This record gives sequence, C-alpha cells and structure tokens, in this order.
Amino acid sequence: MPLRTSASILAPIWNPEMPKLSTVRLTDALIRSLKPKDQRYDVYDASQPGFGVRVATSGALSWVLLTREGGRRKRVTLGGYPAMSLSKAREAARVALSEIHEGTFSRKKASMTFEAAVEEWYAREQRARKSFWQVEQAIRLHVLPFLGRHQLDQITKADLMRVIDRIADRGKLTQANRVRAFITRFFNWATERDLVAASPAAALPKPATEVSRDRILSREELHSVWKAAEQMGFPFGRIVQLLLLTAQRRDEVAGMRWSELDIDRARWIISRERAKNGKAHVVHLSPQALALLSKIPRRDGVDLVFTTTGRSAVSGFSKAKVALDARSHVSDWRLHDLRRTTATFMADDLRIAPVVVDRILNHVSGTVRGVAAIYQRGEHLADREAALIAWGQLVEDLVNSNK
Repeated sequence: MPLRTSASILAPIWNPEMPKLSTVRLTDALIRSLKPKDQRYDVYDASQPGFGVRVATSGALSWVLLTREGGRRKRVTLGGYPAMSLSKAREAARVALSEIHEGTFSRKKASMTFEAAVEEWYAREQRARKSFWQVEQAIRLHVLPFLGRHQLDQITKADLMRVIDRIADRGKLTQANRVRAFITRFFNWATERDLVAASPAAALPKPATEVSRDRILSREELHSVWKAAEQMGFPFGRIVQLLLLTAQRRDEVAGMRWSELDIDRARWIISRERAKNGKAHVVHLSPQALALLSKIPRRDGVDLVFTTTGRSAVSGFSKAKVALDARSHVSDWRLHDLRRTTATFMADDLRIAPVVVDRILNHVSGTVRGVAAIYQRGEHLADREAALIAWGQLVEDLVNSNK
C-alpha cells in the first residue's frame, strides 16, 4: 500500500459544504488591517482551505479551522492573534487536520485569548440575556484591559483576585462583587466547554459583604431633588422626575418610547422585552406625569423619548447624578432609591395595600407571600391607577410647599 502524502491526507477532508474557496492569502499585514463589524466574521485563507481568522465585534482576532469529522461539520479554535503567530497557526491547522483524519485529534480545544473566549461566551450564552449590557460593560471596563490578551488556560486565581482588588481598592465594593460573579459565570461556561481544565474562579472570595440598602429620601430631600431636576431640564432632569412619579426602573424610564405611551388613556405599556423581569407592565400616568411628558418635544421619525442622537437612549447617568447632587445638596443616595422611597410613602402616608404597591413596582415576588399570594394574582389596575394619581398629587403638594 503506497504511503499517503500530506496532500492526499488533506484532500479528502475538503468538500463543497466547506466555506467558498478564498482568493486572498492571509498575511500579517492583511490580518492587522481587519476591522470589527456589527457581527463577528471569518476571513479564510486561499492557500490553506478551511483555515482562517475570526474577527470578533470587539476587534479580537482568533485562528479558526473549519473542516469535517465523521461526516459532521467541525470548527476548531486554534488560538488568538498575535499571541499565536500566523506561521504557528498554519502549522497548528495542518497538524489538527492530520489528526482529525487519523482519528487522534484531542477533544480538548487549543487555548485562546481571554478576550476571544469572552466574545464566544457573549455570542453563545449572554447576548440574548437582559443583563448582557451590564456584563459586557463590567468586563470591558474592569477585566479586558488587564487580562484580554492573556491565554485563557494561563490565567490564575491570583490574576483574577488582582482584577477584583483593583475595583475594591477604589471603594467600589458592589461593583467588585458584580465583576466577581460575572467572571465566575464565564469560567464555569469555559469549563463546561472544555476551554479550560478547571476554573481559576472556583472559590474566588468576595471582596466585601454587601449590605442591603434601605435609603429613603425625606420630604425635604425630595423637594430639593425635584427642584434641582427641574433646573436640569431635558433629558436627565425629566428622567429623574418621571422616576419619582412612576416608581419604575431607571433604564425602563430612560428607554421610554412614544409608541409605548397611550396619552388618551394615561397609560404607559412597558413590553416584556424591555421590562427587567420579562413581564409586560402597565404604568398609569398621573396628571403630573402627563404634564411632564407634554413638555418634551417629539422629533419626527424618532420613537425614543429621551435621546440626544435620535438613535439611542441617553446614557451618562453617573455625571448627571453628580450634577444633581451638587444642585440639590442631597447626597448618599442612588436613583434606584426613588423606587423604595415611593413605595414607603405609598404604604405609610397613602395607606396603599402592599399587593398594589408590588404591582406598581412590577415585582415578581413582593411583600405578599405564601397562601395570600396565590389568591392575589390579579393586576389591581384600578387600585394602581388610584394609587399613582394620589402619589402624583402628594408629590405636587410636596414640591409646592415651603419644605
């Protein structure tokens, strides 16, 4: 039986179901010129069928090999660029093809960079989640600058602790805990995918024990915050005022659409796709909320209520909050505390039933529990409308008072 040449080994692996043959030969200059797009994409090599480079939306580059094994399509990630050079990636692709043909290819994937692995995690598991923007922002700001180019299987627990400690040392303990949770979630996924043999995030200690917040703004503080927000105007001032009048979440208010508003019926419908808990929600608009919305000019062809670009909802809440604190002279509070403050005033001053307050806040599991919760699954729309109208009047009286 004649010996097979490398060409005879590789030829049977290629078939018409593979990517179209490229006319471009990969070079370092070409690879460095590749720019990220809205979606990741692959560029294949003309001289080595199935071998190419994947460009992630972040700009991260990783070597890929597309072939078949046992009649089934197979994609192998060989490593990241520039950690793995073009010449080494070509050789790794040739070795992998030979091993796949002979049935000796290792099931364990070759190492890739942390950034490339994170991009795959986003695409396969995270991007469809409502919390994706939080995860992506935290990883981009706090992790990628330090670990992005590291080989995934070379990252240690000590490396991760240094990342978390940097955040905690700046006094951002809650953020440090969040990053720890995201890193742990990622490495659990990477372990399941056999990208790493064991998770370096296993038993990663918390940088701090979080204390549940119970901050409630007083009448005097609400008066000051409202007046300061009035001075700030559109967009952030109006957002803060609507946060108080509606008791909804910051991103739900900031992302409000004109198409969600039924002004004639004084209702705002938050779709399940936008609601944090995935449950569509009806928010009744008090006369005070309607008056605020009437002051906001509507731009032709733009559905977003709070936008400066016409394409995306406003951001930059951290700077706006600093400006609001400076104007109001009220400190040590967060925008989310307005929900707790509203709920407290509704219960204590307006005597609104807890189940109605829970429905207004769109809580999946609220203060009503056990058997009582089973029999109180109604939406209580009429009671919610009356509660928000009463709350709007209380806010108006509070604002017009002399503190």
